[in-house]
Amino acid sequence: MTSLVFCRGCAHQIHETAISCPKCGAPQVTLTKPAAITPTAAPPAVQNYAQVPWYRKRWFAGLCIFLFVPAYFLVAFTGDIYFEKNGELKTISKNEKFIVLGIFLIIVFIRAMRD
Repeated sequence: MTSLVFCRGCAHQIHETAISCPKCGAPQVTLTKPAAITPTAAPPAVQNYAQVPWYRKRWFAGLCIFLFVPAYFLVAFTGDIYFEKNGELKTISKNEKFIVLGIFLIIVFIRAMRD
């Protein structure tokens, strides 16, 4: 099975490995190897704590837990929360996120039962 792409110069359909268009002669960008999507986890994009966005830092997560719980869950369950310990960049584990969620649900359940 062959894959066709459009020429960058004239939009004529050509084979994906063509170096130039047979119709107009425009050079084409070719990939030496198609990019494979692997299910393995990619390394984190941030390499040190200074690169971590403010809303992904542990102090912000703690603030959200005490002031605005839904914001904590939005941030926590859409990505990692980072902190720095002994000069190393670390993330909060998924277990810790679920423990906080469980505590929150127990509190909500207890308050609902009182009313």
